[in-house]
Amino acid sequence: MIPRPMKPQWFQILLALAGEDLHGIGIQSEVLRRTEGHMHLWPAMLYRSLETLEGEGLLCRIEPPAGAPDDERRQYYTLTAPGRARLAEEAEMLGRWVADAKKAAAT
Repeated sequence: MIPRPMKPQWFQILLALAGEDLHGIGIQSEVLRRTEGHMHLWPAMLYRSLETLEGEGLLCRIEPPAGAPDDERRQYYTLTAPGRARLAEEAEMLGRWVADAKKAAAT
């Protein structure tokens, strides 16, 4: 079971897949873009994380989308309904923490 709070890389992977189905390098690129270069998912970390998240049912592998380059090495992933719900739950919790931190910093 994924602990609360989840590891930052897991949150970022789910967030990357919330917008579109991606392959591993696409996920790496999206996380790097979203975090403004602050989080680089090295291949071992990325693929272990994908395996864990898939095992928990938060994402799953899919066939490449129509028009995708023909490269059998690329594994595509999509966010599942439980994954989307868990992402929303985590984002809500993080939002509360950020609000508390802003309030504390303002005093």
